[in-house]
Amino acid sequence: MSLRVPMADLVSGERALDAEQARYVARVHRLRAGDTFVAFDPTRAIECDAEVLDEKRVRLGATRAARAAARAITWIHGCPKGDKADAIVRDATELGATRIIFVQTARSVSKPPAARATRWAKIAREAARQCGRGDAPDVALAKDWESALESAGDGARIVLDPAGGPFARLGASGALVFAAGPEGGLTVEEVAAATARGFVACRLGAFVMRTETVPAAVLGAVALATAG
Repeated sequence: MSLRVPMADLVSGERALDAEQARYVARVHRLRAGDTFVAFDPTRAIECDAEVLDEKRVRLGATRAARAAARAITWIHGCPKGDKADAIVRDATELGATRIIFVQTARSVSKPPAARATRWAKIAREAARQCGRGDAPDVALAKDWESALESAGDGARIVLDPAGGPFARLGASGALVFAAGPEGGLTVEEVAAATARGFVACRLGAFVMRTETVPAAVLGAVALATAG
């Protein structure tokens, strides 16, 4: 796969690289004048071929549609401990989520600052770059559980709960919304708040998964269903 570099506001023509892009292209990957890479705009799901002119400038070719997520998928997750949220963002991006919403729940130990969403957005862009995805999910930190549920958007809604019913069969198309808890899971009240908003409570199986494993398990199944 060709080297890929995220660039906002992608348009054809000559362009100056910002400091981070210049370091990545010229120093990390040692590209020189005449070398090429693929530039992509993760907010618009477009890309183009780029030719290096010097250490700070490139020439961008005609833009084209990039390979993007196949369906709208929102993932809501109770804030986990430590750097587990970073891993969740990476996995969810690689597996096609289009929105990721973290939220403080009753059993959340971590309380990340609002500025953490900026870090998660950067991680999502980097994950999109690495996996060849042309778009990146929106990443946000919701005010509270009710706000996260209200902002979920349209689609089939599933809240993950060990006491729930069998996991719903996933079709190959249509928007999806999932909600999962942090370490210790969601409370009975939080699950009830979700079901009152049209979520169906489903369990993942006989074994209890770590909170950071759940998105990979669920979204991996969605990816297989979407692939046909």
